[in-house]
Amino acid sequence: MAENKKMQRCPVTLQPDIEELLDWNQYSAGDFDSASREEKADFIQERQNVSYWKDAWRRLKRNTVAMVALGVIIFLVLFAFAGPYMVPYGYEQFNKGAENLHPFHYALEDQQRLDAEVAARTQTETLSVDDMIAQAEAEAAARGEKLSSVDIAKIRAQAKVAAQNTQAQSQEIDMDALREELGIRKKLFGYSAGELERKAAGEKVFPHVFGTDMYGRDILVRVMYAARVSMRVGICAAILVLFIGATYGAISGYCGGRVDAVMQRIVEVIYSVPEMLVVLLIATALKPILTEYVNTGSGPLKSFVSVLGPNLISMFIAFGVLYWVTMSRIIRGQVLQLKQQEYVTAARALGASGGRIIRRHLIPNCIGQIVVTTCLQIPSAIFLESLSGMYTYTYRLIIPAMVLSVMILAFNLFGDGLRDALDPKLKK
Repeated sequence: MAENKKMQRCPVTLQPDIEELLDWNQYSAGDFDSASREEKADFIQERQNVSYWKDAWRRLKRNTVAMVALGVIIFLVLFAFAGPYMVPYGYEQFNKGAENLHPFHYALEDQQRLDAEVAARTQTETLSVDDMIAQAEAEAAARGEKLSSVDIAKIRAQAKVAAQNTQAQSQEIDMDALREELGIRKKLFGYSAGELERKAAGEKVFPHVFGTDMYGRDILVRVMYAARVSMRVGICAAILVLFIGATYGAISGYCGGRVDAVMQRIVEVIYSVPEMLVVLLIATALKPILTEYVNTGSGPLKSFVSVLGPNLISMFIAFGVLYWVTMSRIIRGQVLQLKQQEYVTAARALGASGGRIIRRHLIPNCIGQIVVTTCLQIPSAIFLESLSGMYTYTYRLIIPAMVLSVMILAFNLFGDGLRDALDPKLKK
């Protein structure tokens, strides 16, 4: 009995159980049967080939912030390019009677209550000047007299003084406190008095969502067109920076040596130039030249220059002269790493020219950095284009500034997401 009893192993020993290891060599005949089709399918799983762009899109979709920013950008594109077709007001359309409207309004009946209360508190005369003259003539005729021109002038003077007193009294009334006392609240969107009357009559009236300016022009439509111009300018400027900066940086990095040293000294000099000062100087110098060309020139270029104006043209020139340096240094750094790779050495050994190596091998392998830097350049161009100030009502500054801020923030966040998605070092 003692001989058949197995020795108990210590639970903390590192010695393996020999008997269990020997049992591994005991196989049955069924273990050597051929695998079935289902077993083969479970054992070897074919995976779909994923390209670089598909893998980048997969990682970009996992970035919630970048996807939300992309949604905001798509919304702003629709807002800028499709929005003006959904609003019945034009960019330069004057809406008489709707000047200086706020984004909120008071209901027609509430406004009538407010006017009646103000008239009651200021004891406003309900008769006009003509009615007062007619009433005085009737009273004089009843007495068998006739009003002279002097009497009529006195009545007009009295009416004018009464109107001035009434206006002064109404200005002394705290309108906000009076509205609070009467329980009058603002309602969303802006309507003029005439538009409220037409709306009460059952006519369909489109509201002024962002209000109007001093000429009655709808601010919503003008913000849509401004967003369209900002996006076009930002994208065109980014493409210009992409072309110049990528070409310059690739040549500098590939050539190396003295060529690279001279080209980088030029970049450092350009870095030291203040961009805004250059834009202002170019705009000042170009304004008389462009104005004379628009007045005396002809051809399709004339209409193009008149639409852009000296400010936008000077901005594009400044981008072409100054803003490409950041792109060039990024591409140069990438090319300095890539030109030592085996495929570049093989292409050079096969007789490929430097231009072909840059076009076919180096630039395509820098596409991630190029796309990210271009996306991040768009907000910079939009911000530079929108530096004209506004000096009137507060809401006319806040609303466009909010749209502009959201646009710049969305492009920045989406650019950060693209950087993370296109960086092979962050591949998971």
